[in-house]
Amino acid sequence: MVRSALIFLTIISLFSLACGWFDDEITNITYRESVPVSLPINADVLCPPGIDCTEDSTPAANDIDLMDLEFDIKVDVVEAMGNEKLQDIAKRLRTLEITSIDYEVSENTLNFDLPAIQIFLGPLTADKHDSRGTIELTTIPPTAAGKNIAGNAPAVEANLQALSEQLKTLQFSAIPYAKPVIKKGQPFPPTGKANLKLTLNLKIVANPLDAI
Repeated sequence: MVRSALIFLTIISLFSLACGWFDDEITNITYRESVPVSLPINADVLCPPGIDCTEDSTPAANDIDLMDLEFDIKVDVVEAMGNEKLQDIAKRLRTLEITSIDYEVSENTLNFDLPAIQIFLGPLTADKHDSRGTIELTTIPPTAAGKNIAGNAPAVEANLQALSEQLKTLQFSAIPYAKPVIKKGQPFPPTGKANLKLTLNLKIVANPLDAI
């Protein structure tokens, strides 16, 4: 009698699963991953057009607008994290949430202040901050000449859903954008380099049933 009841319950459970009656929320699996993104900054590409930036350094007589700080870095999430299992997880992915964004400006030898830098994410085809499909991710605070900083930057609240959808593709362009200026009295021409590193901390929810 007991055996018959167990067999009956098993059949009912399997039938319920096949028909979608089973609450598959209990089979969700949560992963927490961090995606590093390196954005190198080089003063050599910021020299204003028509100006010889090979001359000896002198104090700027007035504020001087440099070229826009803007370039694209292609990011493959699976490669960046060194976790090949993510390729399989992507097929079963339910939700992806940015929990926090860490930033660090290091090895800073720039002779001018970095202004606030907006960070955009977009499809692999995007190479400008206003390319089709780009979404503002966050803003890195200003960095004084020669200084290193680190901290946490909030994601743009209104863009969280769109950012999640972009990240679900596991491939994207990261694009920094800023308008640097050498202030009156600061040395000109611009020189030096800095490393800007972002770490996107993610909460990923996948469900093995989605692969069935």
